[in-house]
Amino acid sequence: MSPQKFTARFEDKIVHNEKFTQYAFELVEPNEITFQAGQYVSVQVDDLGTRRSYSICSTPDIQHGFELLIDLEPQGIGSKFFQNLEYGQQISFLGPLGNFTIAPDQSEAIVFVATGSGVAPFRSMILDLLQVKKDPRPMILYWGLRYAQQMFWQDEFEELAENFPNFKFHPVLSKPSEDWVLCSGRVTDCLSVHSLPEKASYYLCGNKQMVLDTTSMLQSLSVKPENIHHEKFY
Repeated sequence: MSPQKFTARFEDKIVHNEKFTQYAFELVEPNEITFQAGQYVSVQVDDLGTRRSYSICSTPDIQHGFELLIDLEPQGIGSKFFQNLEYGQQISFLGPLGNFTIAPDQSEAIVFVATGSGVAPFRSMILDLLQVKKDPRPMILYWGLRYAQQMFWQDEFEELAENFPNFKFHPVLSKPSEDWVLCSGRVTDCLSVHSLPEKASYYLCGNKQMVLDTTSMLQSLSVKPENIHHEKFY
């Protein structure tokens, strides 16, 4: 499907913490979008036509609007654009884009590995797989951040883990406080001490070094390259 030009209206936002804010948009023209979980949109962020790409974090069954997770910390042209948006303001974007979607393979399990805002496409994928598609395969989400105060969506992921026995969630902090009892260090440190499911597909999204390190580690464990997927624009 070739990307289409859309306009959308800024409707709402959830300020999760100083670093991450979730933005909700209602489509104006066209008024519906059909996309696959994991795809992204390319948003025009200035009058010169400069674009920045952001994964959709809402699910495909909601077609009249979409949500984006924005890391405001870099204070680049994209994050400043979103920070300055006013309610009701319209944005222009191209979408849907990308092939970072759940592959129609014969994998018996799915492992998601994210750092920072790289969790955005996985929220869309996981909600779609569990709640909409009722996929029974075991799924594990590893999500790395620096500090506990940067975390969000943890209640949602923990609730999913309670309601869906086939889903597990492992938050990982690289700079944890003394009372942090879960995984610490890099996401690869957490992966290395867990027994990983056999015949699994791995989906990686986050900073470039994490993707390289995780890919190298998985290949050392004899995971085939075709079973490792990562988002190209990160």
